[in-house]
Amino acid sequence: MLAVASACNEPQSPEQRPQALLTDGATLAVDVTTTFAFPDVSSTSSMDPDGYTVWVDGSTSQAVGTNGVVTFSGLAGGDHEVALYGIAPNCGVSTPDKGPNNPRGVSLITGVGGSADFSLACGSWGELFVTTNATGVDLGGGYTVTVDGGASQTIAPNGNVTFTLLYATSHTVVLSGVAGNCTVNGLNTQQVNVSAGQTASLTFSASCAPLGSGTGTLTITTGTTGANPDPDGYTVTVDGTASQAIATNGSATFTVPAGANPVALSGVASNCSVSGANPGTVTVPAGGTGTATLGVTCFVPGARVSGTGQLGLGSPTPHQNVQIFDFDVRADLTGRFSITAYDDIHPDGSIANVFADASRDPATFIKAYRTSSSACSDPSHGVELDAIGRDGPELVPFTVIACDDGPQGSGRDFLSFFIFKPSAGGIGRSGMVTSGDIVKN
Repeated sequence: MLAVASACNEPQSPEQRPQALLTDGATLAVDVTTTFAFPDVSSTSSMDPDGYTVWVDGSTSQAVGTNGVVTFSGLAGGDHEVALYGIAPNCGVSTPDKGPNNPRGVSLITGVGGSADFSLACGSWGELFVTTNATGVDLGGGYTVTVDGGASQTIAPNGNVTFTLLYATSHTVVLSGVAGNCTVNGLNTQQVNVSAGQTASLTFSASCAPLGSGTGTLTITTGTTGANPDPDGYTVTVDGTASQAIATNGSATFTVPAGANPVALSGVASNCSVSGANPGTVTVPAGGTGTATLGVTCFVPGARVSGTGQLGLGSPTPHQNVQIFDFDVRADLTGRFSITAYDDIHPDGSIANVFADASRDPATFIKAYRTSSSACSDPSHGVELDAIGRDGPELVPFTVIACDDGPQGSGRDFLSFFIFKPSAGGIGRSGMVTSGDIVKN
């Protein structure tokens, strides 16, 4: 990612911000300004209703209004990380000369006051989380969800998709491409209201009949490895309707219609994860037998955090204020982390990407894993990581805060990423997860 200039002497129109002489440590004044994003020149409903939180070095914080100033005193001279968190998804940081950098670096001199400014714009936009729930046999290869006759996404028969950057109003949502042997329960066209800064949700249900005739036998086997296995086993469900309890290392047998039968494993402890697709599909021939083995891996609780998704509203295309992340890190310091910033374009036209993954580059590695974070709404739902990563030709130290503050589609998960660079050159990105999910096991 590209370095930015020091926030210490950041100009404030129409005159230079003065620096105050201090006798004990350094003081940092953080000035926050929030305006309406075009075309919402006067839509008060788009403004973040509860303000924000300013964090310094990830260890001390103060609440600040949508337009306000807070001061931190007694800071040591040198480089510091300053971040503005608690920003609604419909608001974005775009500070003159600093762009979307948040967190970012600031350099302080002992006995001298410094400052950092954050400028934000909020628009009347929200998100829509659409889920499909299909039961039966031969569900088909996937359906299509369309909003207002325009934006469309493919969705699995039992899946979910997120639409971002929807205007805060009522929207028409259509489910199409449903297999001919399937019937949508209720209307395949629904209305949903989207509010600014919020995630609306909508579910389509369908029932599917077998394409062929006859029945067969389906046997499901579970294999669980790792530490702290689930003590009470799981539940395996076939065709969305028939369920049986199954041990952590056990089997269950069903008589099912011939065809492609969906199989789902539920009741899995939060420190365990199912390998492969869940639900998956098993084909059973008429008069024959189908089998499937579901692998489960368990970890010491809190010893793993993973996530895949997006920060920012809109599509991940060059020059858009959108970041894509993908990571899976464990407390034993194994794993990988990657973030791509589509708003940061290098001089050669490439999109900025920072990663730590020893399998890709042995010089990169995870160096620290902390099992909580005060920046999360519930600190126990958070993890903090320190790593050495690759940023183009450079190796850079960076830190990550990941908060599993809600289920997928809730709009409550949070991610922060910061590269440490000297002389106030530190840069980063942060925000609520607008698509995808973060999971702390």
